[in-house]
Amino acid sequence: MRVKTFEAASMQEALSIIKQEMGEEAFILSTKTRARKNALGQPEASVIEVTAAVDEAPVPAPPLPVNGGTYGLRPPLAERRPEPPAPRPAPPPPAGPVDLQPLRRELLEIKGAVEALKEQEARNGFILKELDHLKNLLSRIQRQGMPAAQIQLPPTLIELYGDLVANDVDPLIALRLCEYTQRALTEEAGPDTLDPERARLFMRRVIANFIPVASPIQLEPGRMRVAALVGPTGVGKTTTIAKLAAYAKIELKQKVALLTLDTFRLAAVDQLQQYAQILQVPIHVALTVEDLRSALRFYQDRALVLIDTPGHNPKDTEVLDQLRHLLAELPDVETHLVLSATTKPKDLADLVHRFEPLNPTRLIFTKLDETSTYGPILSTLARVRRPLSYLGTGQEVPQDLELATSRRVSDLILPVPAEVA
Repeated sequence: MRVKTFEAASMQEALSIIKQEMGEEAFILSTKTRARKNALGQPEASVIEVTAAVDEAPVPAPPLPVNGGTYGLRPPLAERRPEPPAPRPAPPPPAGPVDLQPLRRELLEIKGAVEALKEQEARNGFILKELDHLKNLLSRIQRQGMPAAQIQLPPTLIELYGDLVANDVDPLIALRLCEYTQRALTEEAGPDTLDPERARLFMRRVIANFIPVASPIQLEPGRMRVAALVGPTGVGKTTTIAKLAAYAKIELKQKVALLTLDTFRLAAVDQLQQYAQILQVPIHVALTVEDLRSALRFYQDRALVLIDTPGHNPKDTEVLDQLRHLLAELPDVETHLVLSATTKPKDLADLVHRFEPLNPTRLIFTKLDETSTYGPILSTLARVRRPLSYLGTGQEVPQDLELATSRRVSDLILPVPAEVA
């Protein structure tokens, strides 16, 4: 009997090799799955090790020489004749019924080996997929400004960090949010239960709790409320004033008046006058402090007076000082700093700093419909700690103005995936 062990990637391949080398009469002695290692000792794909055997007939002795022929010498080519193959003896008939149990066991072992190999291949494919995913995440993080060496986070939070930074959240703020989420969830449920969906929902709640929001402009019977909108050029102050005025008059049925200090741009005055005519509300242009005082005395019966201020370069300190002097005459004014969501994060930080002398009490973000990243809203609120009052979402008056809520901003910063929502 000849016994030999074969290695192959699959059972089908092993049977083919055994049949080719040992013939049809070979039979399987054992099978097992073994992990293969490369030259560096690292694990590679598993292989199947099959031990097979075959019965070999004794080799017949060579014939003796005939007619004085020399032993070992073949006759001339002309005298050679092909020898007919010796007939293969037929196997003896079985003495009794054939026992198929060993064959069944072999088949079960083969089936188990094949299933184990399939499972191993599936696991290897999943591991490779996860490694590629982590590699892509780390590459994205490095491109977005935070060295991967500084991030000691599990894969779930690395993915959340990448989502935040991709939404233009300041990398340091994003990292702090991930670290806080990791500590809170680990203390609550242990390090091995950091479910991706649960981590995302928890971080959304953290962001919502972090964002300060203001109530809408409060209107009380018999009391005049004054609100001034300040900010750089082109952020939509005049359109936002028109939206606030339309909502107060049409929805709340309140009396409204408009004031403008913007005498630098005639187009802005014309635009506000057009809105005033459509809404049928009075408008007054104030050039001096005395004009402002006189107008406010005249509109004492109005529930809401909205003041439009000139949009100018915040680096122009002289104009900024004049505006600060005018607003100082209004001790009860609500000053809303209007910023565009399309402004670059670094420019937003500079704008907030330069408008600080006006002491804005609230923030308004406009043009949410013109951008796809909302992280700068969170970064700005983290720097100034002023409540957010309104969000501008388009040009339609008054529909495209909504009261800011922490849930709304959280949805913008870290959206819920479509499959979860």
